[in-house]
Order: sequence, then structure tokens, then C-alpha cells
Amino acid sequence: MNKQTPKIFACSELWQHKVPLLDFLEEHYGESTLDQLGGSYGWPVRYRQIEDYARLKIDTLGEYIRAFRQADQQLPYLRHLSLNRALPSVRKHIQDPEVFKPNWVNHPRLDRLGGPELFIGQAGTVFGNLHQDQAAVHVGFVQLKGDKEILMFPPEDGPNLYRSAGRQFPFEPRNSAVKLDNLDDYENYPKLRHTKPRRITLRAGQAMLLPSDWWHTTRNLTDSVSYNIRIVNASNAATALARHLLGIPRWLIRLMDAQVQQRPADLQRPSPHCRFKSSRSPAADQPVAHNF
Repeated sequence: MNKQTPKIFACSELWQHKVPLLDFLEEHYGESTLDQLGGSYGWPVRYRQIEDYARLKIDTLGEYIRAFRQADQQLPYLRHLSLNRALPSVRKHIQDPEVFKPNWVNHPRLDRLGGPELFIGQAGTVFGNLHQDQAAVHVGFVQLKGDKEILMFPPEDGPNLYRSAGRQFPFEPRNSAVKLDNLDDYENYPKLRHTKPRRITLRAGQAMLLPSDWWHTTRNLTDSVSYNIRIVNASNAATALARHLLGIPRWLIRLMDAQVQQRPADLQRPSPHCRFKSSRSPAADQPVAHNF
């Protein structure tokens, strides 16, 4: 596996069932509500999309697919449909290309790392901000319908991409303030002048292997259905494990902070009957700021 350069190749046989994929989804999972379709990595319904779907009167996958086909109203981008957790019958009929193998995390119990997913979006919908996938995984993309633009930056561009830590374990600085529509905003993001962006269009019947730590985001140029899977093998397993281990201390701090916040207020205050002298300096009583 070439760890340095994205690889694009033909892939027209991912879906191994005589019934077309969208028909299969509508038949077997049409009654599933959209908020039931996520896994342990991402969520199909995010933030204000809840209001968008309520306004559109779309609650189930079947309703979304019918609206997607009719194309008479603007739909949110439906992302992160988990095959392992929510669509196991679909997973049985998908054959990953050989270029994505071996993949040591392609198992339901390792969904947080491997997590095969489907994405369904109309022309013009975008994934969002530039990002790296967690823990040095490689990413496999397969375009099943339509055309998708993929914007990429090599790992060494990271210091110039206005990074911030992710919300999810292991809390790596893998998110960026950069989006597809602000790439030329050198006034607010002057360091972008020193980056080397690459754009490709992935068409139906094509796939791409993106090496670990490449920054990327996507835009659907036409109505689009695509498949993604994250990959760990001998080429990146040691780094993936190390990244997770580095995240444990921060995870423990967040867990303890959350438990303190959930405790009743009277348990967080010292009892007036339990007073004692402290040998600490006054500065030691100041709140500690954790940098996540």
C-alpha cells in the first residue's frame, strides 16, 4: 500500500445484489427513522438538521429516499449510515475492493475504527470542514452514483490549516477551520498560501484509497451515493494504536469532569461540619484549566 499518494481505480462491483442499492434500502430499512441509522463514529442527523427534517416532514429512510429520487425539494446531506450497526443486511452484499485489503478493523466489534458507511446527498451538498479521519486510519471511498469532488491536502500541510481538536476520542487536532468556500480567503487564513491543495472528481464506478492523515472534505457535484470504510493494517496499525493510547488521559479527564458536573450541588460543596486546615497555598485553590 502506497502510504504517500491517494490512489484512484475502477470499482464497479462493490454492490453484490441484483436489487439496486436504493431499492434494497427502501425495502428492508424504509421504516427505520433517520436517527437510528448511525454507528459509533458519526451521526446521520446533526444539530439543526433535526429542524430541517421536521420542516420537510421526513422522518424515515424510506421517506428520504423517495424525496431524493423526486428531487423537488432541497434535502440535508444524509451521512454516516452505519452498515455494521444499523444496516447489517446491506453489509452482507458489499464486497470491498482488494485495494482496501487487508483491513484488520473490518468487523462489527471494531466499528469505531473501521465503520463502513453510506452517504446519500443531492447535488451541491457538502460534507463540511476540512478534517483528518481519526487515529491515522486510511480511508477507502467508492462512488456508487453520481460525481463527487474531493479536496485534499497532504499531512505536512496540517500546521497551515488552522487546526482544532476533535470532540471525539482520542481528541486529536484533526479538524480545520478551512472549508471548500473559503480556500481563497487569504485575509483571514493567510497560511493557506503555503499549502498544496489537490482536487479530484470521483465518478460512479471509481474508488479511491486515501492514505492516513491526509486532510479532506467533499462536495457532491451531482446527486450522489457513496460508500466509505476506514482501514487499519500493518502499514498504520502501530500509529493508530499509539494515537488511541495518547487520548486516554484526556478521555479520563473529560469523564471525571462530566461526573462532577452531574453531581447534585449539595454534594459538590464541602460540608460546614467538615472544616479542616489546608496546607496548600491560595493559588492551589484556583480552578485548573484543562487544554483539550
